[in-house]
Amino acid sequence: MCVRNMAGGLRQALLPRFRAWSLAASRPQSLQPSAVQGPAPGTVSPSTRPLAWVLLAAVFAITCAVRWRLLSVPLERDEGEYAYIGQLLLRGIAPFRYAYSMKLPGTPAIYAAFMSVFGESIEGVRAGVLLVNLGTIILVFLLGRSLLGTVAGVASAAAQATLSISVGLLGPFGHATHFVALFAVAGLLVLLRRLGRPGRPWLAAAGLLLGMAPLMKQAGALFPLLGVVWLMVRRRSRPDPSWRGHVADQAALIAGIAVPLAATFVALGLAGTLQRSWFWTVDYAMRYASAVPLRQALPVLWWTASRFLRDAPGLWAMALAGLLALCVPACRVPHGRLLLSFLAFSAAGVCPGLHFRPHYFLLALPAVSLLVGAVVHAAGQVVSGRRGPQLAGALVALTCGQALHAQRTLFFHASPESVSRAVYGGNPFPESLEIARFIRENSGPDDRIVVAGSEPQIYFYSRRLSGTGFIYTYGLMEEQPFAAQMQADMIREIEEARARMVVFVAVPTSWLVTPRSDRRIFQWLEEYLGANYEVVGRVVILGPDRTEYYWGEQAQPARLAQVVVYQRRRSAAAP
Repeated sequence: MCVRNMAGGLRQALLPRFRAWSLAASRPQSLQPSAVQGPAPGTVSPSTRPLAWVLLAAVFAITCAVRWRLLSVPLERDEGEYAYIGQLLLRGIAPFRYAYSMKLPGTPAIYAAFMSVFGESIEGVRAGVLLVNLGTIILVFLLGRSLLGTVAGVASAAAQATLSISVGLLGPFGHATHFVALFAVAGLLVLLRRLGRPGRPWLAAAGLLLGMAPLMKQAGALFPLLGVVWLMVRRRSRPDPSWRGHVADQAALIAGIAVPLAATFVALGLAGTLQRSWFWTVDYAMRYASAVPLRQALPVLWWTASRFLRDAPGLWAMALAGLLALCVPACRVPHGRLLLSFLAFSAAGVCPGLHFRPHYFLLALPAVSLLVGAVVHAAGQVVSGRRGPQLAGALVALTCGQALHAQRTLFFHASPESVSRAVYGGNPFPESLEIARFIRENSGPDDRIVVAGSEPQIYFYSRRLSGTGFIYTYGLMEEQPFAAQMQADMIREIEEARARMVVFVAVPTSWLVTPRSDRRIFQWLEEYLGANYEVVGRVVILGPDRTEYYWGEQAQPARLAQVVVYQRRRSAAAP
């Protein structure tokens, strides 16, 4: 009897709390947990919650299906850079020793981690990118659920999944902006969960995640700044703010942010490459970021936007509607200032240098996807009952389906080589595999090679060490104060390396020569290669589906070629 009475008392005490918790889990979470909120219109009922999880699983399944189909598409330049530097890391070679990059080594380090598990191959790289993409999708769902509710969270995740594989955004490829988005959303989600609650270790953890974003790419530095702003705004919303407590909170967050950056520069210092890394990631990167004048940037922005807007016009229209809903009080979208600040900082991350390359916009997709979720939430506020969120959710599903249908040929039918050619035109990305095979068969594992051009994927495929750290040659052709010294350094490194083989890439996009470029290196290459090397391969790209390869004696007759492979003569004298 005593046990029965005790059980009844516990049931009466705990059941109301459990019901309240269950109700709170289905609607947006307040940043002030002490505030009492009643059920909002459009709140997800317990019977609807399983359907939300089913829809989220469907989003995952479709994402996996598309990316699995594209698993073997040849690597492009950025992927080749990260894969090659990651390959060097797996060999114990420090960043910036044999490969120079204006980005910090965060993305190559993650590439190395994935390749250690899945293998040093195209498929190994893409499997890692798939996991990063899935991770970002689930984090966007959790962030959307915290801010807008479960149904809106699912809609946000669906938008993120669809837009992040958009061909117009170069989404199927493993760009650093995918990795920036992962850590940015993870850090902001942890920070959001801790706002208004005690626990500075959690603030430090949020800072640690946010501090990883700029390691992937410098533009990610805006998200730690956003975290600091969010925490500062939270202090102003407290009824009895304590400046000492706020200083301690900010110190915990900033300390977490500083740890990844400090650890990276300490490691580079111990490896002896700190000075070189500082030049590439700070000195040269700042010149690169200020290279495009506004009058040239706007046409580039329009051209880039026209490419990715046509892939998913419905989703982008819904995102615009979500932005308008944030500004209309009648829509009653919660946490509008947080969403607007997230969008503003994400848009700023796209803009440094005004280059507006398609994959830069991947960084803004989580914020854009939350705008789609805001439409779903606003529908629940404007339309009574469940019909509003259901109609908005159905519209999200239709727009996602339209985006997949518009890109169905590349997603579900084209061969890996055809996908590469359709997206990147005449760039020698499929040809790099055959070139690397020839290099492996005609050189030893310890031989050095040089790629005169911006094709770092050849180093990765061939598994040969680069004879120069200039795995990109764009900087040599740019109108910037370091160009002449870069050319001199590359010439010196090539002469000292005495590489077994040299690959000269005559594709314009591998150099980006301008009318005002210093072309001295081309004259030097012609003289140096003519004196010390012989032609052993020519690659002629005749069209989207036709490439001719000439190896050995067949390569000797002069042919106009996009790629020429040279092998060092035995009689070549040391420099």
